[in-house]
Amino acid sequence: MTETLIDEFYTARNLLYLGAFPQTLQALAQITRSANETEKQAIKYRAYLGQGNYRMVINELGPSSSSNTTQAPALQALYQLATYVQATDETAKQQVEASIAELVAVQNNLVDGTFVAIASQVLVNQQKYEEALKLLTMHPKNLECIALSVVVLLQINRVDMAQKLVARTRGWAEDSPIAQLAEAWTNLYVGGSKYTEASYIFEELAQGSSVTTVSLLNSLAVVKMHLGQLPEAESFLEEALAKESNNPDTLANLVVCANLAAKPLETKNRYLSQLKDVAPSHPFVLDLQAKDAEFDTLASLIEK
Repeated sequence: MTETLIDEFYTARNLLYLGAFPQTLQALAQITRSANETEKQAIKYRAYLGQGNYRMVINELGPSSSSNTTQAPALQALYQLATYVQATDETAKQQVEASIAELVAVQNNLVDGTFVAIASQVLVNQQKYEEALKLLTMHPKNLECIALSVVVLLQINRVDMAQKLVARTRGWAEDSPIAQLAEAWTNLYVGGSKYTEASYIFEELAQGSSVTTVSLLNSLAVVKMHLGQLPEAESFLEEALAKESNNPDTLANLVVCANLAAKPLETKNRYLSQLKDVAPSHPFVLDLQAKDAEFDTLASLIEK
């Protein structure tokens, strides 16, 4: 993404990051003449991914697609991202890994910030955090790359570096919703009084965008749980569930909230069963399975 493209896609990109996927597509539809059609397509297909339309993205961007006459690198990376998310075996994931490595090896591809952001997302999914950061730091003024850098730094427990990056970005992009999201995410990891600051940011983003998305509702619920305001957290999650009944993050947070609020066991189990059905590979599910396996191992050792 270059500086000349920021204004053209400013609204659509912000809506995308706020999780307002239908509104993102509507904003793009209003851009009848684009200075960069690839950028427009990249935002459109990421909105489709956000809606869970993985198969559509794979079909329209894949090698066998009638529209594929040699897709732009960013769109090729999007195809690989959709393929990776849908992959059910390690062989398919390894094929994506090899394809992304080939794309990243082409220096000309790295000039495009959008390509770098999407390719880095695949690397993050593969837990290749160092490789992702190396790419992302090539675009220090690209807000998407900055936001993903913050995500990576938080995942590797470098909250201090995330704070510094957020502070630097605030100096020139304070009013950007994407920058504000990155700051709120960082505040959640810092904790303490920063929980309240994160809450203010999420609330302002919801009010400013005129659309309270499932993503923002979940973020607000997480903040409220950290603040011990469980009824408020549950209310946000119920609103999110009404908007999207099978959203994995909502279901995972409902399990946590039910635990914290000492809800009946059947309530927690209902949400957990639903989560396992719709997203068996969700990090929350995998973490629970790992803990169960660890407990079983310890129990067997004690029995011996």
